[in-house]
Amino acid sequence: MYPKITVVTPSFNQGEFIERTILSVISQDYPNLEYFVCDGGSKDMTIEIIKKYQDKIDWWCSEKDNGQTAAINKGMKRATGDLCCWINSDDVLLPGSLFQVAEFYAKHPDCEFMNGVFMECDKQDRILGIRHILMNKFLMKHGCGNVCQQGMFWKRSLFDRLGYLNESFHAMMDFEWLIRVYESGAKVMLFDKPLGAIRVYAETKTAQHGLIWEVDNEAIRKMYNGDYVRNRHSFYFILFVCYKIVKGCYLKNIIETLIYRGKKITSYSY
Repeated sequence: MYPKITVVTPSFNQGEFIERTILSVISQDYPNLEYFVCDGGSKDMTIEIIKKYQDKIDWWCSEKDNGQTAAINKGMKRATGDLCCWINSDDVLLPGSLFQVAEFYAKHPDCEFMNGVFMECDKQDRILGIRHILMNKFLMKHGCGNVCQQGMFWKRSLFDRLGYLNESFHAMMDFEWLIRVYESGAKVMLFDKPLGAIRVYAETKTAQHGLIWEVDNEAIRKMYNGDYVRNRHSFYFILFVCYKIVKGCYLKNIIETLIYRGKKITSYSY
């Protein structure tokens, strides 16, 4: 019996990409999928695209909201899946990734939160690179953490213990959510392969950086008494880099990027 997986896509004026996002979810052919799309009142072609696939979407809405994090929570509060994730409307899940998630949790029933590794792609769905990460609470608490939101899958029961995403965060909501998961003592595990791909282009919040990142970072500093604030100039960062070398992260990055760079996302196989 496959666990039910709830996937939520927050959306706002991403008509250029959202069809590929939706297809990356519904084309998984996963037999126990719950899929929600929460749109913030898009004015481009987004709604027409959602309607095109609405028979494959369990629920969707298009209405003014308080931003991406609020849209994600709107979907998560409807979730009935055993496992949850969100995939943004310009990112994609990799083919077969939901089956990989189900198999991982079957092998590790004590796991409550899993994270895959980074895959980056361009506007044309060509792979730019793969970056292996570490999941380590001690190092993350000392400012040297990794999070790959496109590969985050967790047990829905965590919401009962921790609440939902903090809607005051508009850039680092995934990072703050992982902090709460770690602080709760939940079992966190790494899946050492990509499960989704983040699209890299100039207009993204990630690429533009900006004030929202500074505001969120300062909020984390205050909420957690200076812990979890990224610091590339500490002893712990040196330790972090050494640990990644020992674990083979950088070598795997080089090899897998050489293999896949320039190829379509669909070329990746588990």
